Amino acid sequence: MINMPLRSPGAAQFLETRMQQRSFKFTPRRWTRGLLALGVAALSALAAPVASAQAAYPAKPVTIVVGFAPGGPNDVMARILAAKLSANLGQQFLVDNKPGAGGTIGTAAVAKAPADGYTLLFNSAPFVTAPALYGGKLTFDTLRDITGVAKVAESPLVLMTSLQSPHKSLGGVLAAGKANPGKLNYGSGGIASTPHLATSLLELTTGAKFQHIPYKGGGPALTGLMGGEIDLLLDSITSGGSFVTGGKLRALAVTGSKRASRLPEVPTFAEAGLPDYRMVHWVGLAAPGKTPPAVLDKLNQEVAKAMAAEDVQARFAELGAEPAVGSRGQFNDFLKNEVANWTRVIKQADIRPE
Repeated sequence: MINMPLRSPGAAQFLETRMQQRSFKFTPRRWTRGLLALGVAALSALAAPVASAQAAYPAKPVTIVVGFAPGGPNDVMARILAAKLSANLGQQFLVDNKPGAGGTIGTAAVAKAPADGYTLLFNSAPFVTAPALYGGKLTFDTLRDITGVAKVAESPLVLMTSLQSPHKSLGGVLAAGKANPGKLNYGSGGIASTPHLATSLLELTTGAKFQHIPYKGGGPALTGLMGGEIDLLLDSITSGGSFVTGGKLRALAVTGSKRASRLPEVPTFAEAGLPDYRMVHWVGLAAPGKTPPAVLDKLNQEVAKAMAAEDVQARFAELGAEPAVGSRGQFNDFLKNEVANWTRVIKQADIRPE
């Protein structure tokens, strides 16, 4: 006799009733029908908790970890999103800043958190460069221990010079960088910061060569550019855009597939003669790797809803960023490709963290 666990009362009653009927013969067809009844009941039993978990989430406050200090563009955008999610879902989404080590301290905290959807990560470009920069020193696996929920927004980078600079076009800068390698210098917020990586990619793409001057933060690099200490700075429009619109810096070109709404008069890299250079600043929402798919799906839907709101779009536009929400699969494919691309760039440019 085969002992079968009957998890569904309905299925158990069906078999028991049929067994008690004198005319019932346990034929192969009836055996199959009984198994089908059990299968349907089992699937229903499994689906119910998943649907319930998705419907109930969130049942308590949610923490969004930002791996950088308060006040920067990533922090500001995370807080805008958190406020809208709080309003839409009736639970507080709270931003927790955990700065340090290029964002890896915050990522590590999320990777080790319970995979229940109540600890999330607001990630950006340093997330995909960490594997190449820190390698075996990381306490987490970037693509295994963290899973993408949704890309949130993108903003172009802008190549800037001081108002006194003789270089007034991207083509002129590249020509100078090829004719006199290392004569022009560029600033960044530090080794392996976005400006450092972006300019290294520009060098690899064009063959031009510049001298790197790292500062201790993006603010000092912008100040150095305005004061003439450095010749160039290629940084996110969310960081440098206000200095351009305020008449303190000159913008030569912006990255991205179209002109930036914040700097509509500035040509794109493609318009300026460099169509092969592609890089934008992006931000996204992620979660511990084993977070239930039902929770991840609901978060993805809620991020899309939040970023579709006119007030949220207006605030992001002030920072020079535009919504870029897609599916979870699209975001995770993007993260995988970015890890591979930046591993190649970092190796070729021989970039090593301090």
